[in-house]
Amino acid sequence: MSAAPLSDRSASPGASDDWPLVSAIVATRGRPELVQETVEAVVAQTYPGDIECLVVHDQEEPVERLTALGAANRHVSVTTNTHSAGLAGARNTGIDLTSGAFVATCDDDDTWHPHKTELQVRMLTERPELLMVGGGIRLRFPGRLAEWPARAAQFDRSMLLRSRVKELHSSTLMMRRDTFAKAGRYDEDLPFGYAEDYDWVLRVSRVGRIGAVIEPVADIRKDVPSWYKGRADRTAIGLAYLLDKHPEINESRRGHARMLAQIGFARSAAGDARGGMTLALRALARWPLSAHAYLTLMQAATRIDPSVVARGLRHLGRGTA
Repeated sequence: MSAAPLSDRSASPGASDDWPLVSAIVATRGRPELVQETVEAVVAQTYPGDIECLVVHDQEEPVERLTALGAANRHVSVTTNTHSAGLAGARNTGIDLTSGAFVATCDDDDTWHPHKTELQVRMLTERPELLMVGGGIRLRFPGRLAEWPARAAQFDRSMLLRSRVKELHSSTLMMRRDTFAKAGRYDEDLPFGYAEDYDWVLRVSRVGRIGAVIEPVADIRKDVPSWYKGRADRTAIGLAYLLDKHPEINESRRGHARMLAQIGFARSAAGDARGGMTLALRALARWPLSAHAYLTLMQAATRIDPSVVARGLRHLGRGTA
């Protein structure tokens, strides 16, 4: 069940002092203007309780002026990544240095919608069985916006093995702090930090339930490059690591086919067309309807620019990862 509209409910759980502290962790590198927009959106939340926003600078000096963006009940601080370089290490640094009962993450090129924190705290408060919640998203493509409401208010493990579930994007997630004790921290051994959010979601699904607010709660940019998104060869290595780490993906024919085809696409994009075709054919043997596999075969056969295929997939509402 999705959270009810704010206008239809009282400000439960009660007075503003009754709302728990929320820790917002923003990992950043080399994006001073974009991260400012991210922090401003955190500060502008309608949430009646306190929010501490910690900006973790990865492989760069902290930008102290960001602290001036704070307001009443909205403390903003900055620090440097004290763990392994990369997104996972930066988020783990944020976990170390914050204390909120609920922890939320946001990428430095994304922005939260004003009601995000309030809606998600309500959902976690009303449904104590949930360890973590995501939410719908609005994708910001060059020149256009596309809304993706969450397809369900709760995701079972079989769905997560079958699909990457974009509603559980790192910029939508809020979790109970004790979730890290149950599922572990972000994996700093992931090659090039690839898909650290998907790895985290899969581990949480082993130990508890995951929900989502149906309506979009964050804007996800698709019009800027990512520091943490690897090149094609790195993507292939990262996906192979995930498949080895989570062998349960093999239990889902559709999910296994998706991963095989994605690795194949990455290998083909990196210049190994024969290896890409082999993996695409393996994917089709697992799931003959795998769109990723057919697109991998097309890319390998024609050597079309992989970015053209990726853009086309995004316009169709389906990504290569």
